Amino acid sequence: MKTYFYKAVICITLGFLSSACIAEPVFAIKATIYKLENNITIDSQVDETLKNLQPIHQPQLLASLNKSALIEIGDDEQLTALEIKTNKEGSYFNASMKLKEKVDSQWESITSFMPNIPNGQTVYFSRTFADNVWVIKLTGQRYESIALGQASFK
Repeated sequence: MKTYFYKAVICITLGFLSSACIAEPVFAIKATIYKLENNITIDSQVDETLKNLQPIHQPQLLASLNKSALIEIGDDEQLTALEIKTNKEGSYFNASMKLKEKVDSQWESITSFMPNIPNGQTVYFSRTFADNVWVIKLTGQRYESIALGQASFK
């Protein structure tokens, strides 16, 4: 009876170890989005300015390395899309922000692109609509497994 128990424990342990060895690395993407009144100015002290403000959205997602991930925020009239793609190793990522606005029932858009952002680096995008400035704080970090990536969101 004891040998069956020990064999079962060894098999379970080997199963966990083998799944950990073949764990697929992921890229954790965190976006924090702020909506500011037009009279608030953003300067080189952007973190200090945002520290006292409440974000309106905080989307987070995991992406496979070398695959695109997309975050879209908006409605039928205005849309902001953030697209993030890492290189094969996850040592850097590219980010683009596309702004879409419906004008005379046709979509018009403008894109801003930031290439080769180092793993773990935080970047900022901003946009202005009407009397508001939207600031998007974007961070991407490589993790060795889905479990580690998910744990980073807590």
